[in-house]
Amino acid sequence: MTVTAGPGLALTFQSETRAGAAADARFLYGLTDSWSARLGVQASWIPASGATSATRLVAPALGLTVAADVLNLVPFAEAGIVLADIRGGGLAARQRLGGQVGAGAEYLATRHFTVLLLGRLDYFAIRLAGARESSPAEVTFALHLGRVF
Repeated sequence: MTVTAGPGLALTFQSETRAGAAADARFLYGLTDSWSARLGVQASWIPASGATSATRLVAPALGLTVAADVLNLVPFAEAGIVLADIRGGGLAARQRLGGQVGAGAEYLATRHFTVLLLGRLDYFAIRLAGARESSPAEVTFALHLGRVF
């Protein structure tokens, strides 16, 4: 069982590409030596740009992670589904469902503490509620500190 969290950079792709800040947290539960179930939540804030107001996004996610242990460095890939609550950006609040894929590497600093770099792509393809818009996407890069239990 591992818990990681950290700050990051978010890039959103809607009518225009904009950058902002992100925070990400993950809970991993080992299923086998390589596979883990993943429960996560990410939040991002994209500042106003021109006529577009600031955008806030909160997205819980559920997925799987596969890792390859190479001494103290553990490269991994993950995939899952994500539910997004998007507010601002010149539109009314909206909720979207989509998929996410990610990759990264985790360094086992000690037996109980890790540092990892994670890149993730979220594509919110299905409108559940709110304004009609093109399917937004977000790319995040985060640096996590983690605790292994």
